[in-house]
Amino acid sequence: MNLSKKIMVVDDALSILTFLKNVLTDAGYDVITIADGEQALARLKNFKPDLILLDIIMPGMDGYEVCRKIRQNPADNHIKIIMLSSESKLEERLRGYKVGADDYIGKPFEEHELLAKVRVFLRLKRVEDELVNLNDKLNQQVQIRTQQLSDAEKMATVGRLTAGIVHNLNNPLQAMMSISQILALRHPNISQIKDLRKACDRMYEIIATILNTGKRESELASVDVDLNEVLRDIVELKQADHFFKYSIHTKMELQPLPIFRGVYAHFSQSLGNLIDNATDAMYYQNKGVLTIQSSVTDRLIRIKISDTGTGIDTDKIVMIFDPFFTTKPLTADDNRPTGTGLGLASCKEMIESYKGNIQVDSKTGKGTTFIVELPIFRTGQSVLIEGVSSVLL
Repeated sequence: MNLSKKIMVVDDALSILTFLKNVLTDAGYDVITIADGEQALARLKNFKPDLILLDIIMPGMDGYEVCRKIRQNPADNHIKIIMLSSESKLEERLRGYKVGADDYIGKPFEEHELLAKVRVFLRLKRVEDELVNLNDKLNQQVQIRTQQLSDAEKMATVGRLTAGIVHNLNNPLQAMMSISQILALRHPNISQIKDLRKACDRMYEIIATILNTGKRESELASVDVDLNEVLRDIVELKQADHFFKYSIHTKMELQPLPIFRGVYAHFSQSLGNLIDNATDAMYYQNKGVLTIQSSVTDRLIRIKISDTGTGIDTDKIVMIFDPFFTTKPLTADDNRPTGTGLGLASCKEMIESYKGNIQVDSKTGKGTTFIVELPIFRTGQSVLIEGVSSVLL
């Protein structure tokens, strides 16, 4: 039984229409009956059948002409067409195939043969539809991946230029730091000089973070990774985002964690995706709260990334890790969050490459909890990364 499959029957004989409608309806199909070719073409505008049973000999426009017109229309030429006729000449069949018919069945009908052919061609139609959908998704993926590669190349160029600029800032900064130290020794009671020294120290920390993070992100070898350091680096770099800096209140509650082995970029990207999604989820709030916690429990490292975001609707939770699933626009003229639907999918793939998994628990209007379990066996310890964040998909 497949009530989702639509069949149009076109025949000028009322008895044939009645018979076919009863047989096909009893078999579970959605059936409409049409008495002539012109009406059949007109109904195709609002009733899109998967299969048409089309009589050949009809007054006015015959079945051959109807079939030819359907095949000329790109919106309808995927429909399966079985020609019906009391004639069984080879020439007639060949003419039907020439105008685009998929098969032919003669009158009077054998009910079992008719239903068998209907099932075969509806199954073929379903497979073709799946292939079309798959091809569309692959084309979309290719387009997005091509754009990502182009963007990545541009970002790599920008990154190299930025690294050079940041590196060149070190020289004047060192001079400023030296002068501020001399001034502090000569005038220890002037508060503005103390503020200047603090600003220089802060600028030095930012430059060091940018240079170190860029270097680590470019390396794909396994190294000893401190997840607390990864989280601090992510938050430090996020300060360059105006919304994050001024509209998100960030609380860091990090306990000492054991070192484990992995590729730094894998964890910076995965945890960075969760933090980015948490930030996006709070975009429409006046003041969001992002809390990042780490701890060690039962030989497991726990990392929580929590927010006060929008949460995820129950019907969307099962789809959030599907590639290309997103409720964010691909592009936006303003500063609204955008996405390709690949962030969480790549995050899940990255974590699973370490034999890990991600679970999600969400409450609409309150936030979303991502729990990432990541077993690390370098020293006999398992590692649990538990990320809590809301996602605006």
